[in-house]
Amino acid sequence: MLAENISVAVNMVTFSQANIESLEEKWQRLYANSDACFFLSWRWIGNWLTTYKPNLLVLEAVKSGHLIGLGLLSMTEERRHGFVISNCMRLHQTGEPYEDQIWIEYNDFLIKRGEEQAVSKAFLDALKRNEIQWDELIVSGIDVGRASELSRASGMRALIRWQTPCVGVDLGKVRRSASSYLQTLSSNARHQINRSTRLYSGFGNVAVHRPLNVLEALEWFNGFGEQHIRKWGRLPGQSGYANHEFVRFHHGLIRSGWEKGEVDIAVVKAGEELLAGFYNFIQGKRVYFYLGITSETNDNRLKPGLVGHSMMIQDYIERGQDFYDFMGGEDRYKKSLGREHGSIVKMVLQRPRLTLFVENALRSARNLLSRGVQ
Repeated sequence: MLAENISVAVNMVTFSQANIESLEEKWQRLYANSDACFFLSWRWIGNWLTTYKPNLLVLEAVKSGHLIGLGLLSMTEERRHGFVISNCMRLHQTGEPYEDQIWIEYNDFLIKRGEEQAVSKAFLDALKRNEIQWDELIVSGIDVGRASELSRASGMRALIRWQTPCVGVDLGKVRRSASSYLQTLSSNARHQINRSTRLYSGFGNVAVHRPLNVLEALEWFNGFGEQHIRKWGRLPGQSGYANHEFVRFHHGLIRSGWEKGEVDIAVVKAGEELLAGFYNFIQGKRVYFYLGITSETNDNRLKPGLVGHSMMIQDYIERGQDFYDFMGGEDRYKKSLGREHGSIVKMVLQRPRLTLFVENALRSARNLLSRGVQ
C-alpha cells in the first residue's frame, strides 16, 4: 500500500468543548479498528485534552474518504547547553514537565489496523513539507520496533534518548496450564512469596480488596500518596503525588474510567495490615500495572511487593484477564515475576540543523572521553 494513495490534512486546533466532541467521535471510531493500547484510548487522550487543554496540531490521514490515521502534536521551544534553541514537536505530550509526568507508554500515532507503515510515512512526509518551523519530533514511550519503522520512514536522523524493557505475565497461558501462577515462578521467587505469605497470615487472611464506589476509589488513590512520596521523593520528576498536575489528571481518569471497569484500584491486606496498593488500567483482557505502593518493613523475610503482585496476578487470572503488563522499567522484581516481551524508547527525529549537528558531535566526543577515562 503506497503512501501516495493517502491524503493527509494538517490543521492547527486550539481545543474547545465543541471540537473535542468532534475529535472524540473520530478517535473512538478509529480506535475500534486499531491495535492501539489503553494509552491511546479516548479514556486517556480525552482526559489529557480536558485536563491540560493544550494547543495542538492535529494530523489526519484519509484514504478514499475514510479516516485511517490521527495524531496530536504539541510545539514548544527548548533551550539546551546555552547554544541550542530547538522547536520541538511532541506526540501526545505537551512539553511541560509537570504535565508530561503522567508518563504515556506504548505511544504512537492512532492508525487503522494494517495501515501502519503507509500512514506513518504519510504523516512524516506531510510534516516535512509543512511550513511550520520545527526542528525535532519527540516520541516518548514508543515500542522499539515502531520507533525503527518511523525512523526509516522519516529519512531523518534518529536518536534514542532512553530505552527500557517491558515485562509481563501471560495470564491466559497460566490459566490454560491448569496450574497456579506461583507454580510458574522460579523456586527462589516461589519460596520468598510463600514464606512471606505465611508470616503475613499471622495478621489475618491475606486477600485482595477493592473500593465499593468511585468516591472510595479516589480516597484510596489519594491515600497511596504519602507512601509513594516517601519512597520516590517530592522533588520535580520524582513521585507524581508531589505534582498537582499529575494528581489532577488521574482524578479525572478515575472519575471517568472506574465505573467503566477501565481503571482498577485495589489493595492487598493481611487482616487489617496493608501490604500493597495498586492503581492499574484495563483494556479488554489486558491489565496495565501503572502505579503501586508497598508497606515498609525491616524484616527481610517479608516481601509485601512480591506477595501483593502475586495476589493481584492470580486474581486477574480468575477474573478472565489474559495479560498482566508491568510495562517499562528495570526493577528486579518485575523480572522475577514476569517475562520480557519488548521494550519502549524515547526517540527524537531531527531535521538537518547546524546547532543539532554540533550538539550531537559534542555529545559523541564526551561519550568517547568518558569511555576512555573508564
